[in-house]
Amino acid sequence: MAEKTEIAWTDSTFNPWWGCTKVGAGCDNCYAAALDKRTGGNHFAGFSIIASAPKNLSDTYWQKPLQWQRKAAKAGIRYKVFCGSMCDWADKNGDPAQRERLWDLISATPNLDWQLLTKRASNIKKYLPTDWGEGYPNVWLGVTVENRRQGLRRMDMLKTIPAQVRFLSIEPLLEDLGELNLDGIHWVIVGGESGAKARAMQTAWVDNIFQQCQQQSVPFFFKQWGTWGQDSKRRAVAANGSLYQCREFKEFPREHDQESVPYSFLQ
Repeated sequence: MAEKTEIAWTDSTFNPWWGCTKVGAGCDNCYAAALDKRTGGNHFAGFSIIASAPKNLSDTYWQKPLQWQRKAAKAGIRYKVFCGSMCDWADKNGDPAQRERLWDLISATPNLDWQLLTKRASNIKKYLPTDWGEGYPNVWLGVTVENRRQGLRRMDMLKTIPAQVRFLSIEPLLEDLGELNLDGIHWVIVGGESGAKARAMQTAWVDNIFQQCQQQSVPFFFKQWGTWGQDSKRRAVAANGSLYQCREFKEFPREHDQESVPYSFLQ
C-alpha cells in the first residue's frame, strides 16, 4: 500500500482497494499477488484455490492524494499517480462504492495526473463516470499489452474511448507484437518481467516497438530489462538496468513531458 514507488514512469501509487483476479498471460507471475501473499493476504483470485474479497483501505490512506494535491497546487506542479499497483481499477470484483469514491477523489485533485491502467479494456466504458465526456483532463487511460492475442485486442478497445492521454504498458513483453497501429495512442511503456519465474524479453521485440514508435511519433519509455538482461543472462533487476541502445529512453506524452517529482517533496 506504500505511496512511494520504484516504478520509474510515475511519482506515487494509489490503490482504491487491494486485490485482483487473474485474467491473462501477463498475470502468471504477478508481483502484486506475491507481495500480498508475503504480507499474509489472500486477495488475488486465480493465484490460490480460494481467495478473499478485495480489501478496502483506511480513510487515512485515502487522504494522501488530497495532501499531494495541496502541495502540488501550492508549488504549481503536476504529480503523477499510478492507480493501481495492487489492484485493477476496472475489475468487476472491486467494490463499486470504492470506485465511485476514486472518481470523486480524482475530480478533487486537478494537479495530480492519474494513470489508470487495466487489463480489462472491455470494462472501461462501463466504469467511467457519467460526466466523463471527452475525458477528465487529469486522467490517463492505459491498458497492458503483453502479447498479440490479448494485448492487441485491449489496445484496439482503448482507442475507442475518449481520453486526454491513452497509453500502453507493454510489460511484461512476452513475444514480438508484429505490426502496430498506434494511431490514438499517446505513450508507450516497454519492460521485461522480473521475479523468480520471469520470462525473458528479446531485444528484437523491443526494437520492433521502438522503431514503430519513432515512425508514428509516439513517446517511448523503456522501463527495464527485468530479471533477464539484454545478453540473456539472469541477474538482479537493478543490475540489468534500463539502458536501451546504450541510453535511457524515458519519454512522456508531449504535453506532460516533465521530470518526476521527488517523493520527499510532498511529505
